Amino acid sequence: MSSLRRAGRYLLALLTNPYFWGGLAGLALLAFGAYVLLDDVVMPQYTRYGVAVTVPEVAGVPVEQARDQLEERNLRVETLRRTFNPEVERGAVIEQNPEGGRSVKPGRRVYLTVNSGSEQKVSVPRVKGGSVREAKNRLRAAGLAVGTVEEDSLPSKYSGTITRQRPAPGDSLRPGEPVDLWYSPGLADTYTTVPDVTGMTVEEARRALLKRKIRSVVVRPSEDEDAGTQPVPEEEQADMSGRTVARQSREPDARVRQGFEVRLYVEQ
Repeated sequence: MSSLRRAGRYLLALLTNPYFWGGLAGLALLAFGAYVLLDDVVMPQYTRYGVAVTVPEVAGVPVEQARDQLEERNLRVETLRRTFNPEVERGAVIEQNPEGGRSVKPGRRVYLTVNSGSEQKVSVPRVKGGSVREAKNRLRAAGLAVGTVEEDSLPSKYSGTITRQRPAPGDSLRPGEPVDLWYSPGLADTYTTVPDVTGMTVEEARRALLKRKIRSVVVRPSEDEDAGTQPVPEEEQADMSGRTVARQSREPDARVRQGFEVRLYVEQ
C-alpha cells in the first residue's frame, strides 16, 4: 500500500507541475512541425524526383497568354525586361529563357522579354570637359555605347579631357547606339601667333583662329562686366555666328601654343 501511495503522490505532483505541461506542449509543437516539414517539403521533393515538364514556346505570344500557358505547366513567370522590336506585336514576348521545348523541373522560373510597343530614345548626355573614363561611364549609364575614342587633332589646354563628341548633347539615340569621342593631347609644343579678328563675324573669327590651331569661345555681351565673363553655352554659340567680334582676350600677334583658347567678346 505504501508503494501505491508513493506512486499516487508522484503522479499527482507530476500532473500539477507546470513544467511538465510546458515540456509536453513543446514536444507536441515539435512533432507538429516535423509533420508539416515532411508533408509540405520533403515528400513533394521526393515524389517529384525525376519529374520534368516541357517549357512551352511562347515567343510571339501576348504576355498574359504566355503567363497562363507557363503557369499551367507549374512554371513560374518573371518579366525580365521590356524592349522595342518592330517585328513583334506590342505586349508580346520577344524572347524567353529557358527556350521552348526544354525539359525542366516543376517550379522553374521562366524569364520573358516583352515588346514595349514604342521605340525607346535616349538623350545624349554632355561629356565634353570630363575625363575619358568619366565620359565612358556616363554614356554607359545612359544606356548608350562608346564609339570611337580618338586624340583630337586640335590641341587644348587640359590633357586627357573630352574636347568633342558626336552626336551632340541632347540629341536622341536608340539604346545601345554609339557616341564617338575626341580627347585632348594637351597644349602642343608648337607655337603660333594670334590673328586680329576684331570686326569679323564670330563665324569668320573662329575660322581664322582654327587655321592657326587656336581654340575660341564666345562670351555673351553684357553691361555687367562680371556677367560678361561667362562663355555662351555651346548649344547657343551657333546662334551668335553672325554677331560682330568687338574685342578678343589675346592681342593680335601674341605668341601662344597651339590649342590655346581665345575668348571672343561680341558687340551688344
